[in-house]
Amino acid sequence: MAFNPGSKRGAMADINMTPLIDVMLVLLIIFMVAAPMLTTGVDVNLPESRTGRNLESEALTVTLINDGRIQFGEKFVALPTLQNQLKKKAGEGPKRPVMVRSDAAVPYGRVIQVVDAIREAGFTQVGFVTAPAPAKAPEAP
Repeated sequence: MAFNPGSKRGAMADINMTPLIDVMLVLLIIFMVAAPMLTTGVDVNLPESRTGRNLESEALTVTLINDGRIQFGEKFVALPTLQNQLKKKAGEGPKRPVMVRSDAAVPYGRVIQVVDAIREAGFTQVGFVTAPAPAKAPEAP
């Protein structure tokens, strides 16, 4: 509260907004800088387990060849046959994950047809097998 001796009304009751705005802007900048740091992951060295499950060894594998043919097991099958065989596998016991291996040249629509057939057969865990990216060569100084 400021006192103005030349005024007949007494003390001035206005709030000085400049320091308030300065503090708010500084806090805004601090939060804008700190927010991206809060969403990053942390590197964790996971413990080893002798009883862990190897998901790929128990998964069913469906392979799409570059000409669009489907391989399930050791044989090439048509899409309806694949769906029937997967329904039989789903009825045999606990549902296992299904891994889809597809050539890069296979059209996206064909891959989605196969994934739809897998899901219609009753499988909910569908994964895609990819090749690891080649390691970058170190740059020469």
